[in-house]
Amino acid sequence: MGETAGRDRTFEPTALTAEAPAPLTGGARAMGASPFPDTAAKHWILSSIIWLTVVDLFGLVLATEFVTPEAFSHFSWLSFSRVRPSHVNGVILAWLTMMYFGALFYMLPRLVGTRGMWSERLGVICAWAWNVMYLLGIIGLLTGHSQGREYGEFIWPIDIALLVIWSANIVNILATVAIRTIRPIYVSVWFFIASPLWLAVDYAIGNVIWRPGHVWGAPSGALGNSLSDAMLNWWYAHNLFGLWLTPMLLALTYYIVPRVTNTPLYSYTLSLISFWGMAFFYTGVGDHHILQSPTPAWLKTIAEVSSWMLLVPVFAFTINILGTMKGNWDRFFTNLPLRFTMTAFFFYFLVNIQGAFEAIQPFNKLTHFTNFVVAHAHLALLGAFTILGMGVIDYIVAQVYAKPLYSRSLSEWQYWLVTVGFTGFFSVLTLAGFQQGFSWQEGIPEVNVLPQLHAYYIARGIFGAMIVLSGIVQIVNIGMTIFTNTAERRRIETLRVAEAMAPPPVAG
Repeated sequence: MGETAGRDRTFEPTALTAEAPAPLTGGARAMGASPFPDTAAKHWILSSIIWLTVVDLFGLVLATEFVTPEAFSHFSWLSFSRVRPSHVNGVILAWLTMMYFGALFYMLPRLVGTRGMWSERLGVICAWAWNVMYLLGIIGLLTGHSQGREYGEFIWPIDIALLVIWSANIVNILATVAIRTIRPIYVSVWFFIASPLWLAVDYAIGNVIWRPGHVWGAPSGALGNSLSDAMLNWWYAHNLFGLWLTPMLLALTYYIVPRVTNTPLYSYTLSLISFWGMAFFYTGVGDHHILQSPTPAWLKTIAEVSSWMLLVPVFAFTINILGTMKGNWDRFFTNLPLRFTMTAFFFYFLVNIQGAFEAIQPFNKLTHFTNFVVAHAHLALLGAFTILGMGVIDYIVAQVYAKPLYSRSLSEWQYWLVTVGFTGFFSVLTLAGFQQGFSWQEGIPEVNVLPQLHAYYIARGIFGAMIVLSGIVQIVNIGMTIFTNTAERRRIETLRVAEAMAPPPVAG
């Protein structure tokens, strides 16, 4: 793969195994010059690592404020109402979006047979522009400049700038596919084409981009009717997950698992079912977040039915990945990028089962407005998308720099910190949510329920600190990989192990 010798080629079932995997931390290819420049991928990937730690620190500030609300009371820019949207927008559109585009810019040329993106320079320019505009957006939120709509807090000029940059990336992607030399399109490429297009439409409509200010009789970025705006807002917010974050998870998993296991994808048909099922069923799911509001009954029905129909593409994807992993589970323990990927895969399956139950009216009534919903959101954003991103970054960095990661031990620490940290985080919030829900059903006022949650919030902060630490460990590991001779370090480590295991010399 990756050659562009003046003729079209057919897609081989084993095409994804052309890049030799390694059993340790990064699957680094053999030393030597790469036919791929990967400059755009590097800029997006390395930027995303920094953003991950920044947004994790925002989350730790929020967790601290749940335990001691007055902890940062002297700093207006650290008030809950400002840090929370900075955290949420940062996770979705800074950390995850930059990681996804970096992975896309790495994988797409290898899947379509081009020597890099159509314009690596455009990809680099877009990475810098995205960083700058996102930094301005976060500064705006921390200083109180917000549109006040959940997941749509950025002010109108930032929205426009992000859409322009996004559109430039779409042009780069479509142009790369247009000059491909491998004519059949692998399923990951289907997602790479469709998902950015879907999100551009979702972002423009969801942020009511045609309302730049108060001249229309409504706040900037909002509809005039509050109920209509709430319905649109949750259509938009859930489609950030359904039309961008989730499809890209599928695309990256469909790439990493066959590549690392050196095994063809189990079923191309199942992969297309997962693609088209996602496209048809996910857009109607969002309003299950407002089942307890006075929205039309037909809209609630669509949300409930769509939430369960979504299990069709979920199970197609699940069967496909498990089929590909058959006979390869030993690699789960030896290859860390694969371990990250399959851990994220498990959490992805769980979040979809959980989401389907949230669409059932009695269960929704029990958990609505509780910490259960917060746990559910983190199951997707942290358990599935972030853990996947960590593994993908470890894999790609080892490939583009053509050397193993600096330390397998650090990668192990990173994995266990984020996995144990998230599992504990998710568990305590889920338990807190059920305690809230059952207490409210018994008529206990919220003011009397809150003291019972204090221990949960302390545990949340501790587990959150573990998650922050895992991101810092990855920054150290990636930084040392880039700036040190890891191949020589690994050679010395191997010699030391060999010497330690060698039998003692026999006296002559």
